[in-house]
Amino acid sequence: MVGLTLKKILAEHPGPELEMIEVTTRPARTWKDGIRMIPALRCGDQILAGFTLSRQTIRAFLAENQN
Repeated sequence: MVGLTLKKILAEHPGPELEMIEVTTRPARTWKDGIRMIPALRCGDQILAGFTLSRQTIRAFLAENQN
């Protein structure tokens, strides 16, 4: 669900690059990147994670972490 929502948001506002990492096949990478819960979004050093991430929460996180 979060992946679909994020893709829709990014389609509306192109700019940020999206890299999706499959945690089941890359567990060492996700741990190294600070991901402890899925789904999770990471922008720089900031991580947004939670079982239910609303569109509004994702938008706010992206807005706060724009370069």
